[in-house]
Amino acid sequence: MRERTRHTADHPSADRTAPAGPRHRSPVAKAVRNVGIVLDTAARVVFLGRDGVSY
Repeated sequence: MRERTRHTADHPSADRTAPAGPRHRSPVAKAVRNVGIVLDTAARVVFLGRDGVSY
């Protein structure tokens, strides 16, 4: 017999949106994430003007 497919609702941690402890990223992963955030912000300013950025 085939085993049934496990869905996320079957997992006890399915209702959690974040890991229990703090997330530790490598320095390279932090840098890549920060560059992505800067590029995203710059693109919003270019395409939407200052109204597209909420600070």
